[in-house]
Amino acid sequence: MNPPDAAFCLNCSTSLSPSGGGQPYQQPNPPYVGGQAPYVGAPPQPYMGGQAAAAGGASQRAIIALVLAIVGLVCCGPLSGIPAAIVGWLEIGAINEGKSPAAGKWMAQVGLWGGIAVTIIHGVLWILYLLFVMMASANPYGY
Repeated sequence: MNPPDAAFCLNCSTSLSPSGGGQPYQQPNPPYVGGQAPYVGAPPQPYMGGQAAAAGGASQRAIIALVLAIVGLVCCGPLSGIPAAIVGWLEIGAINEGKSPAAGKWMAQVGLWGGIAVTIIHGVLWILYLLFVMMASANPYGY
């Protein structure tokens, strides 16, 4: 329902005051079924349930997945790579179900695969580091 002092419908943006002046009238919001517009030809409404940044924009989770993957590559490795992969995976699932805007799909994919790659790369680097430390400590002459 729209507030009593609203001049326009919060759902479809139509004017709530009749075209002859007078008091604004209450117009019921049409129900959305499966995220579809209430009538043919209406532009689809952006998903704003805490996920979409703006109309046609990427969701917050897609952006977070991308940023975590980049941070993992630069400094934190698996500490941010694993969360990037998890958040990216959850966001791709939400996009496929129609719960999040599709504009952030590439960001979620980069977060998912980037997080996995960063975790593997840092794991291999740690194994090589430990191997070199063990080889250096095994040398009795300190070369």
